[in-house]
Amino acid sequence: MASSMFMALRAHGRFLLFLALVACADRAPVTRPEPVASLMGSPAAQPNAAADEFLTVQNQARAAVGVPPLQWSTDLAAEASKMVQYQKEQKGCDFVDMSSSPYGANQAWTSYPPSPAEVVGSWVAQGKYYNHDDNTCDTDAAQGDCGTYTQVVWRRTAEVGCAQATCAGQQEGATITLCLYNPHGNVQGQRPY
Repeated sequence: MASSMFMALRAHGRFLLFLALVACADRAPVTRPEPVASLMGSPAAQPNAAADEFLTVQNQARAAVGVPPLQWSTDLAAEASKMVQYQKEQKGCDFVDMSSSPYGANQAWTSYPPSPAEVVGSWVAQGKYYNHDDNTCDTDAAQGDCGTYTQVVWRRTAEVGCAQATCAGQQEGATITLCLYNPHGNVQGQRPY
């Protein structure tokens, strides 16, 4: 008796699983920008070409000031991908306030689709406004913000993940780029290196 009851429950469970699969298969696919990592969620995943571009320029800047290289995080890349999708679909490709994020963040908006190396290069170029002796940015200079640079070279930051999304509508062709950093940098009163 117990055996036939178990068989009936098991068959019922398979039927419910079949119904769930059919219901999911009937949904329209959701399009999202792909994170630049090749295998989402796998910490040992090897980065792809875009991820390599993001890493190479940042790690060159880090090596120049004597800090260890960043590692690629597929989890951060997936989170960045979700965020640029949100920026694209809900914010008209405007920046979002990342101040409450547990991660450090660098964002870029361009009117064309730049390469990852080009975007990171613009962040690293802000290093010319950073004064290590007094740990300040030269805010009097044109575009004197150097927070994107200090996040790139922040000694305690160990991993990064980035994503890009191309905008539509009024900002068609524009591109949003976001890199997330863990642990975050730009801690007030601390030097990046």
